[in-house]
Amino acid sequence: MLNSRRSVLAVPASNRKMVEKALNLQVDQVFLDLEDAVAPEAKNEARELIQKTFDWLAVENKRFTAGAVSIRLNGSETSWLGDDLALLSGGVGKHIDSIILPKVGTIEEIKWFSNELSKVELDCGINEGSISIDVQIETAKGLVNVESIAHGPRVSSIAFGPVDFMADLGMPLSDESSQAASSETSDMFNYPLMKILVAARAAGIKAIDGPILDVHDVEKFRISAIRAQSMGFDGKWVLHPSQIATCNEIFTPTQDAFDFACMLIQAYEFYTGTSGGAKGAVIYQGVMIDEASCKLAKGVQARGLSGGLLARKVFNG
Repeated sequence: MLNSRRSVLAVPASNRKMVEKALNLQVDQVFLDLEDAVAPEAKNEARELIQKTFDWLAVENKRFTAGAVSIRLNGSETSWLGDDLALLSGGVGKHIDSIILPKVGTIEEIKWFSNELSKVELDCGINEGSISIDVQIETAKGLVNVESIAHGPRVSSIAFGPVDFMADLGMPLSDESSQAASSETSDMFNYPLMKILVAARAAGIKAIDGPILDVHDVEKFRISAIRAQSMGFDGKWVLHPSQIATCNEIFTPTQDAFDFACMLIQAYEFYTGTSGGAKGAVIYQGVMIDEASCKLAKGVQARGLSGGLLARKVFNG
């Protein structure tokens, strides 16, 4: 499973054409959606399509080209969840890397799902812990409890769900609010985004920004992605294949930034060692480097490596 989560593509599990197209997309994570993207009367059809898709992939000895493959289940309060879990236990569970849980409110929900996944893994004959949990924070309750949720068993990422969050808080979904939410200077979602980010970092997991609903507004998506990246998020949900390349580009450091980060790390290790004089802080290429700046550089390096970058330059002392 790829560690990078720059782009997370949502695919309605009831739409055969979209599922087939998603098979070969260069996206970090793809998830087949059984929740909001599927009408109630189409839930069974969606499960059947998922089953047939993975059966075909197994026969052809193929898999999605995405770095990670997931399924978004229906919420624990719905009547559809039992059939979703039965789908996983029937064999689909061995083909996925994670489940995505919508509208999570408490860590107790995570613990319950973790126990259910243990049963799924036993039924599928795979190691316990093979399937991780990606959490969506979409309610006030979830945001209040996000710190404990982030430390829940199997949790590997937390994503913000802006539309359901707006609905839960009673915020109007209008053209004006949509524009404000995607504005580079808007502070409309700064509080929930930063709270989610801090909780994710404290737990050592990924933080993912939510989607932009207008899939045709390229500039709005770019602005929103840049804002999330500048805050420190690892990636963003995409609702259309046309958004993938932009998302991957924004959440991957430039080659120059990656090279400089790698050299800064090497320089710090040299200058703090005996060969470099065991210094605490030095000036390197006009930049003061110390333990804090080295940590920042390591973050850039990790994102670059996840994005497939290779260092072109080496620190020579």
